[in-house]
Amino acid sequence: MTSLLQPLLDAPALVVYVLCGLIIAAETALLPGIVLPTLSTLLMMGFLVQRGTLTWWVALVVCVCAAVLGDQLAYWEGRALGPRVRSSRLGRRIGPARWDRAEAVVARYGVPAVVAGRCLAGVRTLVPRIAGSAGLPYRRFAAGSVCAAVVWAGVELFAGQAAGWVAPV
Repeated sequence: MTSLLQPLLDAPALVVYVLCGLIIAAETALLPGIVLPTLSTLLMMGFLVQRGTLTWWVALVVCVCAAVLGDQLAYWEGRALGPRVRSSRLGRRIGPARWDRAEAVVARYGVPAVVAGRCLAGVRTLVPRIAGSAGLPYRRFAAGSVCAAVVWAGVELFAGQAAGWVAPV
């Protein structure tokens, strides 16, 4: 494991923080970001915390800020482009019934829907756009986004750190 991560173990911490932050933010900020390995990124950051390359609190702040930034950009995209996304090729493929159902769930459950969406790969990229398109009030969305990012990043970083405890050096 250490040999695979050697370039990151040798890289300056600032480079690792910036690179990981960009990957995490891009996942939700960019619709094609759905294929980015954010779970692996957080686990790796936790592993690097355990190895002493990164600092726990800085890694947590970077991950939370990046996740919230990506969510905010996606929310405003959904708010501005929601109807156009629904009529796009992807939107037509999803179908109006599914769009209506997704918007109804987000509108009905609000913050809990945003929190749950952060914890599900794939859904994480779509929920902020759906929340914006559904007209979920920004303050409620932002509160859910921050809460979800703290829980999500904290759990995943800890899991990566725990893996570092049991992985051979």
